[in-house]
Amino acid sequence: MSRAMNKVPPDGGYGWVVTSAYALNNVVVLPLIVSFGLVFQEAFDETDLSATQGSLVIVLNHGIGMLLSFFGGPVLYRFGYRKVAVVGALLVSSGLILTALATNFWLFIISYSIINSMGVAAVMAAFSLAINSYFKEKRARAVGIGMSITGLGAIFMPLLMSVLIYTYGWRYAVLILSAICLHSLLAACLLRPAKWYLKDPQISEEMVPLNKDLSIELVNGSFTTSSKQGIHSLPKLDESIENGLPPPKSVSMRALSGSNGIINRNAISHPDIRKETYEMPLAESKYKWWESQEINLGSSINIFNETEYDKKEKELTKDLSEEKKSKGFVQKFIDFFDLTLLKDPIFINILIGLSLASCVEINFSLLLPIILKDMLNFETSDIAKIMAVIGFSDTLFRLVSAFIGEWCHRPPRVMYLVCLMIIIFTRTIMLFTTTFSGMLFVAFLIGVTKGIRTVYMNIIIPNYVPLERLPFASGIQMLCNGIVITTIGSLLGRFRDLSGSYRMPIIILNFVTFLTIILWSAEFIYFRIKNRNN
Repeated sequence: MSRAMNKVPPDGGYGWVVTSAYALNNVVVLPLIVSFGLVFQEAFDETDLSATQGSLVIVLNHGIGMLLSFFGGPVLYRFGYRKVAVVGALLVSSGLILTALATNFWLFIISYSIINSMGVAAVMAAFSLAINSYFKEKRARAVGIGMSITGLGAIFMPLLMSVLIYTYGWRYAVLILSAICLHSLLAACLLRPAKWYLKDPQISEEMVPLNKDLSIELVNGSFTTSSKQGIHSLPKLDESIENGLPPPKSVSMRALSGSNGIINRNAISHPDIRKETYEMPLAESKYKWWESQEINLGSSINIFNETEYDKKEKELTKDLSEEKKSKGFVQKFIDFFDLTLLKDPIFINILIGLSLASCVEINFSLLLPIILKDMLNFETSDIAKIMAVIGFSDTLFRLVSAFIGEWCHRPPRVMYLVCLMIIIFTRTIMLFTTTFSGMLFVAFLIGVTKGIRTVYMNIIIPNYVPLERLPFASGIQMLCNGIVITTIGSLLGRFRDLSGSYRMPIIILNFVTFLTIILWSAEFIYFRIKNRNN
């Protein structure tokens, strides 16, 4: 393995600059998308969009972006995360500018659901790969810090949007927000290739070679001193052989070549040693002191059957080249997107669980302003305050979530699973809450679980998949997320129109979240029983 392949991520250094860029991008992009329901309350009323059409515009913004993220792995592999982040930042801002000019359903779909979603998917994939490339041991801490700073946007963005809408109207407010999103372009310019900062791994004392001292030489598994000392030991070797004693352990191969007693024993592994005449110690020898006197056992086939081995090697190379040429379109497609990841049943279970849970999280977050307006008839300013409370508790627990996991000594999936149980209970309480003060308490609990889930959701797959396969694994995950979000999200508006309230969609979202708990719990129980039996 080459020296470059032994390098490891810096786990700090310029990685903290990348963490800051990651946080800056998330501050201006994520809270804006999540809080955009405040804008659409005014926009949908002005353009006469129904609840089904409005929810479809919001859901497709995430769904289409995640479907296109399936191609994120090859694109990131080809162009790198810096270029992808720059293009994504420009698409986010351009999509919002066109959204401010939209006047009907299809213009909202093109500008917000397609162009803007493509940009959001590009920047999120690029910045996620960047921060994971710089950290390994401290990955949870770096992501936790980055997501904590991101939570500041979740606190102030709803309040800012509310002020902008009241002051300038929703169209000019969206134009101002598109300018704010250009800060993501600045963050993209701070990204640098991680290979510039890779470092050598730390070597423990157990890994230090025994023959590190230059005055000591390890020959055939025994310790000897320098070559000069080995030469002077030849008389002792001859003396020991004449007396019938075993030879000294610290003798080199050249010393063995000069004695008749050990010639036959080493003649098989060293055919050139067998000679009729005795060579003087200082005579010219075929074996130089700088050459290795050991033979790799793995190469013994070359000694005894060189021709047959060459034939087999040529046949194997020929078969591999023919197999590579005969690959069909399907196999090339599988290799291009690294779909061999789907052979792992644990990865598939992680994928399904994250897709279902992410679908619920995204749909609930995007529709929350509309749900509060529809169920409780809150004003825009009250809704902004509730979302600010969610952002505050979200930020606080993003910061401490990594330390909670270290204190509990639990892996990310277990921590995520516990949060899913708590959020089901919290959304159930929301169904029976009718006052503003009660809703503030529920909002605090929602923010707590959201903060912890957000941190651990982003490191579940990076902790399971090797870094070189992470872009492809993330692309597959985004594709599954897009399919599930588009399917379930498009049905929520219809359920609301049929039931006349968002209570039924909330119950459905709780049921989908419970499916993830069932799938992952079944896996944990199965492997625990299997390990106990073994």
